Amino acid sequence: MNGLNSYSINYKEIRTKNKKSILTKGLTAAAVILILSILFISLFSFIGSGENSSDFIKHEIKNGESLWSIAAHYYDSNEIDLRKVIYQIKKLNNLDSSVISPGRKILIPVNNN
Repeated sequence: MNGLNSYSINYKEIRTKNKKSILTKGLTAAAVILILSILFISLFSFIGSGENSSDFIKHEIKNGESLWSIAAHYYDSNEIDLRKVIYQIKKLNNLDSSVISPGRKILIPVNNN
């Protein structure tokens, strides 16, 4: 009977150690995931901040303006296709259509290739 009792005590110790080991592994995995997430967010923030703010002009839309008139104000239509400028303005400002509202501020790209 003594051997059986020592077996059950050893089994309980091993089981407790396994639970601690699983808990430790889980916490370690969670810490690694957290650190990697922070690194990825920092990396992508750094990459996104690579665009220089001097490459854009903030423009407040006035009553009666359209994307075409705004593009024509900043670019010479003889030198660049204004449709490309409008496409860049829409893309930069996440505009789904060419409908714009007075008072809204949008970014205009200065160097449009």
